[in-house]
Amino acid sequence: CLENPLAFNVGDSNGGTFGADYLVGLGEFFDAGLGIGYYKRSVPSVYLDLINANGREIQQDLRLRVVPFSATIRFLPLGHTNFFEPYIGGGLAILNWRYQESGDWVDPSDNTIFRGTFVGDGTATGPMILGGAKFPVGPWAIGGEVRWQNAKGDLPADQDCAGPKIDLGGVTYTA
Repeated sequence: CLENPLAFNVGDSNGGTFGADYLVGLGEFFDAGLGIGYYKRSVPSVYLDLINANGREIQQDLRLRVVPFSATIRFLPLGHTNFFEPYIGGGLAILNWRYQESGDWVDPSDNTIFRGTFVGDGTATGPMILGGAKFPVGPWAIGGEVRWQNAKGDLPADQDCAGPKIDLGGVTYTA
């Protein structure tokens, strides 16, 4: 795979994540939370240095779906003020994921082009760090948050995916 890498724009994988958190106050300065989300994105790719005999690109589609579950603890330095509540925190991310590569591929043994789909899925866990602010409105709250998580999933060895691991980490902005 490294002899003929795929060319794609990593930034094309940036996309929206839909989710919700349920928070419970643990005294004046702490909250505990459970959350769930949903992310799905497709990115087009081509071989970096190979083209078809007819001069066209050899194209693939790289798809990733992640359903993140989170368990967090938040520290509110100003406490539960009933107006503006900034916080920092951390926790555990549990990421249920499915990755798929589909399209046209080059067989390295004889350079023939074939159509194929390669799939990996699983669950990965890792640390999460977060920070943000919330504005309580009755029993609800609105706000914004930045989350960083780090987790890697194992791709199946019997598939010809891009590598043995998939990086599921990164930064998420939520509102």
